[in-house]
Amino acid sequence: MTEKNFHHEKFDLENVHGDVIFGDIRVNDDGIKKPVIIICHSFMAFKNWGFFPYLARRIAEAGFVSVIFNFSLNGVSRNGTRITEFDKFARNTLSRELEDLRTVVDACTAETIGCSVIDTERIGLLGHSRGSGIATVYTPSDKRITSLVTLSSIATFERWREHQIVEWKQNGFLPLAKNSTVSPLRLGLELLNDYESNSDKLNIIQSATKISVPWLIVHGKADVTVQCKEAEALHQASNKTTSELLLMEKAGHLFNAATKEEDEYQTLDKVLEHTIQFYQRTL
Repeated sequence: MTEKNFHHEKFDLENVHGDVIFGDIRVNDDGIKKPVIIICHSFMAFKNWGFFPYLARRIAEAGFVSVIFNFSLNGVSRNGTRITEFDKFARNTLSRELEDLRTVVDACTAETIGCSVIDTERIGLLGHSRGSGIATVYTPSDKRITSLVTLSSIATFERWREHQIVEWKQNGFLPLAKNSTVSPLRLGLELLNDYESNSDKLNIIQSATKISVPWLIVHGKADVTVQCKEAEALHQASNKTTSELLLMEKAGHLFNAATKEEDEYQTLDKVLEHTIQFYQRTL
């Protein structure tokens, strides 16, 4: 790949609610259409957060089109680098994120974005943490998806306890920090109502049983945020003829890439090597 042929462009899309989805498309444009990998970021993250730009570029350098986007209500303004739109963040729901993902897939297949570079018959999803949960639930609902990779995935969206639900319903919100001066972020009642109203649709394990496309499940054995037993539960529920489980030794939730200095992305590079090889085999 030559730097001359490498293209990185920003795009924006409007979803069915009139909210805007901001994204980036990266590709080595050599005139040949390529499979597209759509990347779903994790909870309280965004497309410009942490290792996501590095991950998106590496995938493009490997011969794919990488598309990464901000969920429309993730609280990040346009192409920002921090959450500042706290009201939007509080209004976000899991169903909204699924709708946003469909909007991006639609844009790829309709050639609204990447019109000259995307092979619309070969679409892979890549998620991290909650973004993996979204990708897992979405995949069996859309026959256009032909390959799936989930990193540090959750096996359930329900991450709160009974006393938190009581507090949530009483106050109309659930703070993410005891002290609002430390973090003003809060979960609105919309998220809880959406989950309770759509619990079947938002059941990650149930969705895992319906996935028929090739699926690579990657998890760190040292992950204390989401224990690897959740990855094992996903694999147990999956079709073993099309799924693979890879547990990484001495790897945490962020694959030792909270900052580049942690291990110079050595662990993340191993994850990407497996991920890229998997997509090369399955797309």
